[in-house]
Amino acid sequence: MTQPGRREELLAKLLDYSADHGLSEVSLRPLAAAVGSSPRMLLYFFGSKEGLVREVHRHARDVQLELLSEALADHPDRIDALRALWRWLRDPAHHNVIRFFFESYARSLHGGAWDGFGESSVREWLPRLRTALGDSETEATLTLAALRGLVLDLLATGDAERVDAAFEELLARL
Repeated sequence: MTQPGRREELLAKLLDYSADHGLSEVSLRPLAAAVGSSPRMLLYFFGSKEGLVREVHRHARDVQLELLSEALADHPDRIDALRALWRWLRDPAHHNVIRFFFESYARSLHGGAWDGFGESSVREWLPRLRTALGDSETEATLTLAALRGLVLDLLATGDAERVDAAFEELLARL
């Protein structure tokens, strides 16, 4: 018999692990050891490694959407909302989770366990950005693409000053 909440606890640990190490190259046994479980329990909760990967992605999207909603809800002014979101995205404390996001997003282009991750992410973020920013779908799409591109650039180069300046230019154009 399993403890209530154990699946959610494992999901949180798996997301933390994934943010630091990724999921694509790890097998079930070392993954289970890293999160304080067994391969058998992971299979019990998630069915397969592919099912585990899908659930970790779903959980990661849920966490991101909650953070997005909080950032946007706390700042009714669209520019303030975007600045709050940008502060969260550029914070080095979140970079491992964001790297996991980009790894998953890129892998979703090839299908498999990651299938649909990228599309779901876009479809989940756009309505929230559109509502919070009062923009059309086209403007929300451009804003989302710009934010993701800037974060990817920041992760690739570490050039926070240049990327922050580009973000400010984005705000000025909005």
